[in-house]
Amino acid sequence: MRDIDAPSGDRLYDRVVEHLGKEIVTGRIAPGSPVSPERLAEELQVSRPVLREAFRTLQSQGLLVARPKIGTRVADPSAWNYLDSKVIAWRLASNKRDEQVAELYAMRLAVEPLAARMTADRATPHDLARLTKAIDAMYVALDERDTHTFTAADIDFHLALLEFSGNGMFACLSSVIASAVRTRETLVFPVVEAMRRGLLLHRQLVQAIMTSDPAIEQTARQLIVEAQNEAERALGNWSTAFSPAEV
Repeated sequence: MRDIDAPSGDRLYDRVVEHLGKEIVTGRIAPGSPVSPERLAEELQVSRPVLREAFRTLQSQGLLVARPKIGTRVADPSAWNYLDSKVIAWRLASNKRDEQVAELYAMRLAVEPLAARMTADRATPHDLARLTKAIDAMYVALDERDTHTFTAADIDFHLALLEFSGNGMFACLSSVIASAVRTRETLVFPVVEAMRRGLLLHRQLVQAIMTSDPAIEQTARQLIVEAQNEAERALGNWSTAFSPAEV
């Protein structure tokens, strides 16, 4: 019997999805490998109905594929849903973490500067107040060295930009952008002055939106590049703390 690692309190189904998802994304179960429900039910000590439900979730994430006469197999990585927040989290916990971080910030650079420009064209006083409130919350959290609250407020700020842009497709990327911002916790960022410099850029971006400054997109890009630099420094700390055998 194998232990299934998962946060305390999760349902057995969630724990099975977490276990198998990590096994697949980290490469411990290779693409094309058959996945036998009978073997897994015995190995993980779970029922077939739980496994079927977990398999459906993993299929929706593109990690498993089921075909008549062939059975269930691990899908080729080209079929994975790279926008799924769980797939992102599992990649961040694998030897592909550097690649995943780079892709997340490339997504931010492609979307957020334009979202900020579009927000400037339609933002209401209420919208601007929400952005300012998020920044104020980040300052308080930074002073209190509360990284979790800081990250939650930072996520609220950036998701608000997507929402206020009025572009429904941008809004659908909210989980991806949230995952990118949340790397501060995933990679255990140190609380450093770089975060305070980032807050100044947040303030500058809101001011640029309020005045429809032509430099809106440039300011948004600078903010994201600073965050990416912060993430890359954290990656170095992660690599020192965790050996390849542990990931």
